[in-house]
Amino acid sequence: MSDNYPVDSSDLRQKGTKGVISAVGGAGLMIVSSLIASPIMAGIIGGVLAILGLTGVVSKKKSDRGTGAVVLGVGGIAIASAFLHGPLSGLLGLGGLALLVYGGINIFKFVKGLRSRA
Repeated sequence: MSDNYPVDSSDLRQKGTKGVISAVGGAGLMIVSSLIASPIMAGIIGGVLAILGLTGVVSKKKSDRGTGAVVLGVGGIAIASAFLHGPLSGLLGLGGLALLVYGGINIFKFVKGLRSRA
């Protein structure tokens, strides 16, 4: 019954933002997973991601610290996949797929909320 009422605009904005960022992040993670097939590329990409993640972790904003921790973790997994190729590259692909699904669910809720406001 409550699905028929208009959704709060801040909640709608939050779902749209989470959906787009998660979907783009999932696609990016799947691309990174395919790029680190070579141990040399895994080390280079993992190092860059780890440095970017560290800059986010030391940020003053709480949201930047959370994002930085995730990017740092992906960089660490990418570096480790240079040595343990099989299981870790599959883990990155699985994480990318999970982010795509999460983003899709949030985008669906966003569209559903937009329809209830019309």
